[in-house]
Amino acid sequence: MLYLSLLLLAALMLITGPLDAAPGKARVEKLAQPCRARNVLAGRVVRDRATGRDLLMLTNMNETTGCELVVIDIEKGTGRVIHAPKGAGSWALSEVPGDRMVVGTFYDAQFMLFDLKTMAFTRSVGVPGESYIWNLAMGSDGRIYGGTYGKGKLAALNLKTLQVEDLGAPSPPNLYLRYVSPTPGGRIVCYFSTEKPGNLIYNPADRTFSAPPAGLETDSSGVSWNGYFLAGSKAFHGPDLKPVHPLPFPEPPAERGSWNVDTYVTTPETLILRQGKAVWRYREGDEKLTLISDFDLRARILAEDSKGRLLGVRGQDWFILNPGDTALKLTPIPAESGPRPTMFLRIAPDGVIWGGPHFGQTLFSLDPETRTYINTSTVCDAGGEVYDVCFHKGCVYAAAYAGGDIVRYDPGQPWDQWNNKNPVTITHLGSRGYIRPIAGIRVGPDGMLYSGWMAQYGKYGGAIAVTDPETGKTELIENPLAEQAISGVAVDDRFIYCGTSMGANGLPNKKGELARFGIIDRSTRKVLKSEELQGATNASAFVLDAKTKMLAMTVNGKLRLFDTAKQEFVKQDEIPVSVQTLSAADGALYWASGKTLRTMDLQTHKAEPVAELPDDITAAAIGRGMLGVACGPDVYAVYLPKP
Repeated sequence: MLYLSLLLLAALMLITGPLDAAPGKARVEKLAQPCRARNVLAGRVVRDRATGRDLLMLTNMNETTGCELVVIDIEKGTGRVIHAPKGAGSWALSEVPGDRMVVGTFYDAQFMLFDLKTMAFTRSVGVPGESYIWNLAMGSDGRIYGGTYGKGKLAALNLKTLQVEDLGAPSPPNLYLRYVSPTPGGRIVCYFSTEKPGNLIYNPADRTFSAPPAGLETDSSGVSWNGYFLAGSKAFHGPDLKPVHPLPFPEPPAERGSWNVDTYVTTPETLILRQGKAVWRYREGDEKLTLISDFDLRARILAEDSKGRLLGVRGQDWFILNPGDTALKLTPIPAESGPRPTMFLRIAPDGVIWGGPHFGQTLFSLDPETRTYINTSTVCDAGGEVYDVCFHKGCVYAAAYAGGDIVRYDPGQPWDQWNNKNPVTITHLGSRGYIRPIAGIRVGPDGMLYSGWMAQYGKYGGAIAVTDPETGKTELIENPLAEQAISGVAVDDRFIYCGTSMGANGLPNKKGELARFGIIDRSTRKVLKSEELQGATNASAFVLDAKTKMLAMTVNGKLRLFDTAKQEFVKQDEIPVSVQTLSAADGALYWASGKTLRTMDLQTHKAEPVAELPDDITAAAIGRGMLGVACGPDVYAVYLPKP
């Protein structure tokens, strides 16, 4: 279903709509702050200190107004948003002694203290030089530990002095200390990735890291339960963490296949197992496992409440899962979140502006005439974000990270994503090794979809995907220029133009190579041109103007023009271009540098300013005689001057 965001302006504005721009001048009008999607990354159940009732506490990402703590009264179904003093969001949420919660943030790697009596944030302490705190674990010394990105460090917060100690990065060259897991004795199992994945164990007593015992070398996360340390489908016990056979709990039926411990939801008292679609529960003293549910949840379970119900989220909704339920009863997360910046903008043939947030896996559409907007629910099952959309035969086609999904959505038909009817995932490239569509998606003259991808985590490389929009059948052109990510794609009636990047998922930028520009014959898939771009680490944001046959792109953030008729780059001055702002139509190129929107006549190469916006421009798109422009959460219409 669709969730309507409230934004109705005065009746006069709705009736009259925008006025035409005066001759020779562009006119700027603020339309809305349409991007309202949530990106919930962590959740815990706590007792309301005032009423004794259970509360579901969720961390929601918001780059504009800051990390949000969404507090839901489970019985009433009501909620409120508490804005955090630091961070854009949080993967890390844990209750600690003293009626407090600790929230670990990104992109500033802060430990934030939240008082459960006053329901307010009280203190924030950071890990200098780091970007993420991924999750939290309590140590035997009473400190709360967190793993970081971007140097893969272990950090400890003293809950008495509120001082943070940086314990270093013991597993180079890994950039991630992705999971920290507490053993029953209070040591910390640390999982590092992605270059050399594996575990080390930190002992707070002697402040040393050591190798894990046999059987625990590569499990990414674990949990303490009933005096045992559990990881995967294994159990360990004692100071040496020796493997335990047989297991200290009943195993799920072998005929139903493999299973694993849900390390996020399991507590020292309650064990949660996942086996395919089935969710099992066990507590010490139970005669057997209890089957909670046996259908495909396609959602995250976050916690168990005091009544034995499981709670979780799916996109923009939350749910309560009772034993024996056969379907999720999804309810919109209560309380509206603050506005967020959009990752991209595109204008459909009917003039509607489309965009989507950084993470949240949703889209919004904004009618520039009425200034009303709609935020969708999750467009596909995989977590992540939509990088780009294009339009074909009345449908919106989205390319999404992290599952490598291409999604077709018909805005004129009922919403039924749960049954994969509308929107429908027409191809899934994650299983083929490609997950991040950094080059975006385009419709070619042949009606096929062309998108450019970065390889999965821990690998260098990229591919161009050519997808039939009706059937989803997809051909991959893998590493056409080099083992480099595809960061730019454009298509004309004969050729595919592409650019590459040194970037990679979970790896440092590739060394010893340069970004490349290439041309591929569209019919034979043969590479006709492949050249290094001097000093460049990326070539992206490809835009092809149909009138002049000029291809524009950014190379290391500077504008470059390629004459497709002459098959050569045009000599020009270096012009800085803001990310996601290149657009072209009818022989004119538009882009942003800071707050200024500029244009260039692609025949004369004469450039001039078009308009000055109130803040730095982060995205732009052209269509129907106007430019949609985003400045953070604000979306503007720039009505171009009449010729």
